[in-house]
Amino acid sequence: MLTNPFTGQTLERLSEDDEVLVMETTYAAGGDLAPAHFHPSQEERFTVLEGAVRIGVDGEERVLSEDEELIVPAGTAHQFGGHPDQPARVRWEVRPPLRTWEFFEGLFGSLQAHADGRGDEVTFDVAAYDDVFRLP
Repeated sequence: MLTNPFTGQTLERLSEDDEVLVMETTYAAGGDLAPAHFHPSQEERFTVLEGAVRIGVDGEERVLSEDEELIVPAGTAHQFGGHPDQPARVRWEVRPPLRTWEFFEGLFGSLQAHADGRGDEVTFDVAAYDDVFRLP
């Protein structure tokens, strides 16, 4: 399981094959939204299992609650994060997986090293993963 030490978000890989990466993630109440980003050739599907999250798709924000689902097509700018008052548990599918899990291992690992005082700055190179993650 991976943990973002600054937001408290956890991320667990449930399964992965050539077609889909299936993860479960948790968000703390009041957690920040991820920066707006898009995936050039991957579709994402989010299903809220418990609680609620805030989402932004193409600049429009809303709340996604328990049992609601959101599909984000490839190339669509979006954000995802904690609801102000409720924690959440979310099933997250990425099609195709590409290097998504590797991206999160590197990112969360770099954040943890920084939080532990093993580096003055976050050293993860997001640009090296532009096949799976891009800022608009």
